[in-house]
Amino acid sequence: MSDPVYSESHGPRGPALACGLLAALLLTAGESAAYVGPGAGIGVATSFLVFLNALLIGLLSVLLWPFRLLVRGLKRSRLPKRPRCRRVVVLGLDGFSPSVVRELLSQGALPNISRLLDSGCQLSELRTTRPGVSPVAWSSFQTGTNPGKHGVFDFLTPDKRLLVPKLSSVEVKTPPPRRLRIGPLSLTRRSNAVVRGLRGGRPFWSYLARYAIRSAVIRVPITFPPEELDGVLLSGMCVPDLRGTQGSFTAMSPGWAGRKLTGGLACDLTEVGGKGKRGERCWRCAIPGPELPGEGLASSAALTLRHRGGTDWSLSLEGRRGWKKKLTAGSLSGWLPVSFRMPGAPARARKMRSIARFCLRECGEPGTGDPILYATALHIDPASPVLPISHPPLYSRYLARLTGGFATLGLAEDTWALNEGITTQSTFLEQAWSIFDERKIMLDDALRAVKRGLVVCVFDTSDRIQHMFWREGLGEGAPVREMYRRMDSLIGEVASRLTARDVLLVMSDHAFTSFDTCIDLNAWLASEGYLARSPEGSIEWSATRAYSMGMAGIFLNLQGRESAGMVSRSEADDLLEEIAFRLRELRDPTTGERVMLSVLRSTEAYDGPYCEDAPDLLFGTAEGYRAGWGCVTGEVGDRVIYPNERHWTGDHSHEPSLVPGILISSRPLEKDSPAIWDIGPTVLDLLGLDVPSHMDGSSLCPEAAAAGKGREQ
Repeated sequence: MSDPVYSESHGPRGPALACGLLAALLLTAGESAAYVGPGAGIGVATSFLVFLNALLIGLLSVLLWPFRLLVRGLKRSRLPKRPRCRRVVVLGLDGFSPSVVRELLSQGALPNISRLLDSGCQLSELRTTRPGVSPVAWSSFQTGTNPGKHGVFDFLTPDKRLLVPKLSSVEVKTPPPRRLRIGPLSLTRRSNAVVRGLRGGRPFWSYLARYAIRSAVIRVPITFPPEELDGVLLSGMCVPDLRGTQGSFTAMSPGWAGRKLTGGLACDLTEVGGKGKRGERCWRCAIPGPELPGEGLASSAALTLRHRGGTDWSLSLEGRRGWKKKLTAGSLSGWLPVSFRMPGAPARARKMRSIARFCLRECGEPGTGDPILYATALHIDPASPVLPISHPPLYSRYLARLTGGFATLGLAEDTWALNEGITTQSTFLEQAWSIFDERKIMLDDALRAVKRGLVVCVFDTSDRIQHMFWREGLGEGAPVREMYRRMDSLIGEVASRLTARDVLLVMSDHAFTSFDTCIDLNAWLASEGYLARSPEGSIEWSATRAYSMGMAGIFLNLQGRESAGMVSRSEADDLLEEIAFRLRELRDPTTGERVMLSVLRSTEAYDGPYCEDAPDLLFGTAEGYRAGWGCVTGEVGDRVIYPNERHWTGDHSHEPSLVPGILISSRPLEKDSPAIWDIGPTVLDLLGLDVPSHMDGSSLCPEAAAAGKGREQ
């Protein structure tokens, strides 16, 4: 069933590709034909064309299969050297910490990792990037380079023209409508949104494609939009929700309109009709949906919540005639379809499909109080994606059928809803582990289908649980301890499916430590006279020489770079030296300790064509300290150093030496101090390729040629 999306890489299964692809497309056509209503004629016509297209593709694939198999064989014969394994499996566990692993190993709590180490596998700390945050580290993982060569330096980066934060790794632009005049007529042509990845460099699996070596790449961060490769890819971090955000939940309750929530929207649940004959109560709400940029058009989806007493709650959504879903208070529903229509929009944008999960809570006495209804972010429906989230596009549809629906949002675990008190700890953990189970099904399928080549799968659950429960420690029953136990089981399951001809690399992008105290860098810059505030409290750019945006950097307001630049190039060096000196001396007034372990110029940390886009100064905080919530997005607070009172108590935006990742390898390693940018070169070397000279990393295996050894951080 899974072979079609992996193509004909498995010899005799080539004909199965054509038949399976045909079957999958026919199923899609059947879904299209099921819609009845305005435009149904177009739907039936489209279904027929899909059927015809699928039939032709299927027949053509069968006829061309022997020729394509020959071409693949010729490509593989051109490998520079003999591969030293048949398959490399990279199991990415985001945030998996070597210090925690060692502590739990000493307690006998990780039997599978212990068994691997006893059998000859090697455990090492893996040097991370500066800063050690996921977008930067995973970009270096896939390109084999330092950030100066891929251009991702943080989650957020300043838009130097608008002087507001933007995502560092992807942008979505909607070109303005084009107007055409023909005599008295005026025609408007609207353009599709353009999604562009901002990560430079090439992922190492693209080099494997040159030699017809198949790859399955599942949820590696910073792979959106999906790039072509020989195999399949499901995008990870930075996939947006249907609203175009990186994840905005919806919280609904009577009287909640206008309530301010970080990371989400509050909406009214309006009770209608009073109590029915059997004491039934009914509420309605309109869930805000996507907007059409530049058109002034917005969408919503009507929702109805009913309570017939006791535990009898049900939910129905607009456009699903006769459809109701029972809800159990305190538990997440399964994935439910939420569709939006946008009247007046171009035909291709009128209907957009998403999926979401819901959770009900009651205020006051059960059965008598007001309900609070939580909805996850509006995930792009993988069975009918409005934006490309996989390569080939069929892959997300295939996985949707395999799993019954899955989270597509880049940051899928809803940490903000827990921070805001909308969900409970148990609901958050239920969500996190259900996403883990979805990912596990995908990995199992890839391991079964790809017997030769590369399998990479990244699990985020380890990162999200440590962010939210770090303060609770590693005692029995603690969520972080349970997470490490379950990841240990996952490692054991994967290892049991490999043979002596496979190489297993278990790795993480960074580790974790505590986040107890916030540092508002913009408030500090203001107190030192480098940043000016307007009467409203925002940055007064005309009188500001330096500012902070993102997790670990300070920028000069430079002439010719920032639109309001006031610092000349000739004075930049002296100003940076002065700010760096004062920042190194910054101390916590409560403890008297220095809060910065390092302050570096970007030219000291990076080299490459993208260095101009990096922060001018990079800082590494001591354990317990991190950039404050507001200054990350460019705000200016009233306090420089203040307690972190949110549920998010673990982090890794510190001095990189405090948060190294982990590497467990089934082959002995050559380097005493491996780095995350060494993983790609190692995979290439094991599979018979030379390491490209521009890569900063080198192969970690002892038989590797000394290729690609560039500058290391």
